Amino acid sequence: VITLLLGGLLVPLSSQVEQRQISDTRKYLEEIKEALIGFAVANGRLPCPASSTSAGIADPPTPGACPNFEGFLPWATLNVAQGGDAWGNRFRYRVASEFTNTPLSDGTCVVGDGRLGLCDNGNITVNTRNSTTKATQAIANNVVALILSHGRNGYGATSTDNALRAPVPGANVDEAANVDLNATFVYRTPSGVSSPCSDTAPGQPFCEFDDIVTWVSAYTIFNRMVAAGRLP
Repeated sequence: VITLLLGGLLVPLSSQVEQRQISDTRKYLEEIKEALIGFAVANGRLPCPASSTSAGIADPPTPGACPNFEGFLPWATLNVAQGGDAWGNRFRYRVASEFTNTPLSDGTCVVGDGRLGLCDNGNITVNTRNSTTKATQAIANNVVALILSHGRNGYGATSTDNALRAPVPGANVDEAANVDLNATFVYRTPSGVSSPCSDTAPGQPFCEFDDIVTWVSAYTIFNRMVAAGRLP
């Protein structure tokens, strides 16, 4: 009887802990989003990602093109707490190329010139899936910066002490899309472990998905930078 009672208590407790971890991570992501916008206002650009060896410093720390436009959150550059989620994994960070370079002093903007300006768009897309047909649907285009946590399962993540977590299972197409180093990401309702499962075949349960994703639009950046006099 005691064992049954304890078991009944432990399940709700573990659920409460997980919900708190999710809530804390989402709150931290919103703080990071505001820090990125503040950095753009102060510096006229967004930072490059950090590498696994750069101790949270943007690589490079100066304006211009990044050697890699996807990596880890540059938490030291942004002056936020060390860039890990509630499960001890680093936040993944993607940025659009022209938004890492400062505008020309006269406000001139030419698409594709490598400098931030009001004529530029981000190049990041965020998709979701129709819950019935499982067709992909874009929910955000022209995104300039995206930050994500790999969630409780940590698939494809790197820990804050640079240990590689388990790779994304082959069937988990949507979580794989968030680690494949291209500019298209997935944001959808979390789903638990199912076997069999499919993220693409209607009639089967979704595969596990617990990534937590947030992003910054070009218009948010422009609004803040124009107000601060960083853009004409």
